[in-house]
Amino acid sequence: MPPYYRKEEILHEGKRYRLHNNYLTIGGGILWSSIRGSEQRNIGADYNFHIRKNYFQAGLMMSGPQFLSNNNVQAHLGYGLRKETVKTNFAAYAGATWFTGVVGRTDSVGNSVPQYYSGVGFYISGQAVTKFTYDIGIGMEVFAELNSQQSIAGFKVILFFSGAYRGLKQKYNPNVRAENP
Repeated sequence: MPPYYRKEEILHEGKRYRLHNNYLTIGGGILWSSIRGSEQRNIGADYNFHIRKNYFQAGLMMSGPQFLSNNNVQAHLGYGLRKETVKTNFAAYAGATWFTGVVGRTDSVGNSVPQYYSGVGFYISGQAVTKFTYDIGIGMEVFAELNSQQSIAGFKVILFFSGAYRGLKQKYNPNVRAENP
């Protein structure tokens, strides 16, 4: 395996792109929860970043009966693996999650009473993205969460935005190893 070079770039269609780059995914979808009677809508955003060759994911997700109506909010931080090509991006992450939410319960008189919950759990996700350009694409993310209050599984259609673009190809590109043996 070649040594890590932070500024390493590749050339694609006359443009320079950073090989080791961070990216953002934003999207929405459907999830199923063990404490809810019906499917839930979810929206979320994840910042996927690297420290040397190690990838991490930090994100937020909100779910409820409709988009932007929430009864569960989750924040997560995970470690992952990533494989990127010119046209695709694949990643898998696992880590810890913090969650909070509310569920309606019926008391002995028949009144609806909110029951609030919060805690920590375990989160996994997998992403598959097809890229339109080297740094913009669309894809699918599947995820699951296990905690003491509920189990969640679902998917999101995501938009992919990478910070890889570095400008047009120049006559001399010092960070492109293919041009500098």
